[in-house]
Amino acid sequence: MSSRGSSTRKKGGTTTVEDAIEQKLRKKKQQEKAYQDKLEAKIRQKKASSSNNYDDDEEEKLEEGMLEDEYGNAYGSSSKKKSSGDSASSSKKKRKKKKPSSSPSGSSNSLNNTDGQPLFTKGGGDVRNKPPPSLADIEAAVDPLRAAEAERENDKQKVNPKFADLHETGQWGGLSKWEKYGICVLTLGVIGVAVWLGIQFGGGGGSGEEGGENLKTVVQTRAPTMSPSMTPTLAPTGTGYRLTTGLAMMKEISPSIALPNNPEALKGAKTRSGSTPQMLAAEFILYDDAQKLSVRDPTFLERYALAVFYYANGGCSGDWITRTNWMDPDNATNHCGVAGGDGKWHGVFCNLQGRVTEVKMNGNYVTWKLPKEFVAFTELSTLEVSDNRMVGELPSEAISMPKLFTLLLNNNDFEGVFPFDVVKQGAASLDTLWIQENSQLSGRVPTSFCSLGSITLDCANFLPQPVYVSPDSSETTFVADCKAEPEGISPREYTCNTEVGVPVEKPADAPVPAPRICGSPAAGT
Repeated sequence: MSSRGSSTRKKGGTTTVEDAIEQKLRKKKQQEKAYQDKLEAKIRQKKASSSNNYDDDEEEKLEEGMLEDEYGNAYGSSSKKKSSGDSASSSKKKRKKKKPSSSPSGSSNSLNNTDGQPLFTKGGGDVRNKPPPSLADIEAAVDPLRAAEAERENDKQKVNPKFADLHETGQWGGLSKWEKYGICVLTLGVIGVAVWLGIQFGGGGGSGEEGGENLKTVVQTRAPTMSPSMTPTLAPTGTGYRLTTGLAMMKEISPSIALPNNPEALKGAKTRSGSTPQMLAAEFILYDDAQKLSVRDPTFLERYALAVFYYANGGCSGDWITRTNWMDPDNATNHCGVAGGDGKWHGVFCNLQGRVTEVKMNGNYVTWKLPKEFVAFTELSTLEVSDNRMVGELPSEAISMPKLFTLLLNNNDFEGVFPFDVVKQGAASLDTLWIQENSQLSGRVPTSFCSLGSITLDCANFLPQPVYVSPDSSETTFVADCKAEPEGISPREYTCNTEVGVPVEKPADAPVPAPRICGSPAAGT
C-alpha cells in the first residue's frame, strides 16, 4: 500500500477504497440473492413435507432467521436490512417448544446451504437478518496500517481524570482543595524527615555531652600532621607578646648568659655598669627604638645584631672613626635610610625589601670580636671588616651566611683555626676570601676551595706545605693539588702574603665621646 487509506495496489493497477467497497457490496448482494433463493426453496420443500411438524411460529422464525456469509455478516430473508429495533423486537417474541421431528436422518442436512454452511444461528434466528458490516470495519480490513493505529489508540493507558490537566498543561486539574492541602503537607513531611536524618547521622545532631559522645568517630580518617599546616593569619597583638617573644628570639642568636630570661630585667640596663652589650641592644630594640618593629618583621633581628655590633665593637665608646647615624636618639630613621640614602647608618647597605646585604666597616677602628649575632644577616653578600683592631676566634656562624660572596678579614688580630669546611658548607657561593695579615690564624685549605675566584692568606701559617712546588716556581702546592683533582679546577688567584700587617691607629683629632655605659662582655664570650 503506497498511501495510507487512499488506494489499494493490485496486479492490474490501482483502485480507490470506495471502488473496493462497492465491489464487495455487489458481491454480497449477489450472494444474498443466491442464499435467499435457496432458503425459499427449502421452505417450500419443508411445507410440502408431511414429516416436518413445525408450527406457524417456527415457520415465522425460520423466515426471520439469520444467515451468515463468509464475512460473518447477517442478511434477512428479504433483500431489505433489518434495523436494530426490529431485531430487538423479534428477540422478545416467545418461543414455543419444538415438536419432535419425524423426518428422516437426512433432513438435518437440509438445514445447511449448498456450501455446507448453517442457515440458522444457535439461537434459532435466520442469519440473513444479520446487519451488514460498517464502512470502518471494511476499511480496517482493507488497510492493516490504519487498523494497527486504531488498536494503539485503544490500548493507550487511561489517565486519571484528576490529573488529566496536570498531565497535559502542567497545572492542577480536578483535585479538590483538601486534596491539594494533603499533598503539600505530605511533601513538607518528607522534607522534614530528610533534614532530621541528615542532622542525626551527619555529625550535627545531639546536644550536650550525651549527643556528642554518640557522634565521636572511632578511627581517625587522616593522620595528624607533624607541624601546623598553615601559619596563623593574624599575629598576636599586645606589648607583652612583643616583649616576651622578642627576647626569646634574641636569646636564640646570642650567648645564653648574655641576656636575662625576663624582659622586665632589661629596663634600666643603660644605667647599670654590669650590663652586657646584648642587654643594651635588647633594651634599645624593645623599649627605646622609635621604629617599634614587629617581631614578625624579618628586619627585627637584623637591627638587633647591628645594635650589638655598635655596643660591643667600639661604636658606643667612641672608637669608631665614622659612626654616622648609628643609634642616634635624634635620628629615628631605619638603619637602611629613606629614599636617596638619607639617614642610613654608616657602612650598612640594604636591598629594596630593607634587608641588610652589605656591611663595610673596613679601616674604621673596629675593636673586639666579630659578633655571633651576625648570623641574623641571612641576605648578607659582603662582609668587609679588614684593617681594624678585631681580635679573638672567628665564630663560624657569623661568616657562613648562605648568600655570602665576599669575605674580607685581613689585617686584624684574629686567632685560632679558620673553619674552612664549615664556611664552604654554609656559604656555598663564596668567591673571595682574604684572611692574610692575621699572624695567629692558621688551618688547612681543603680542595673544596679550588673553585674560589680569589684566595689570599699567609701561606706560612697554612697547610699544605711547602708553599711553592719548587724554589723557581710561582705555583703553590695548593694550586698543584687543585690541578690534580678530577675536576682540574684551580683558583684564578691564589696569593701568598709576604707583608706584615700594620695596625690601624685612630686619628689624633678624633672626638672623645661623653662617658657612658657601653656594656661589658659576659664571661666566656
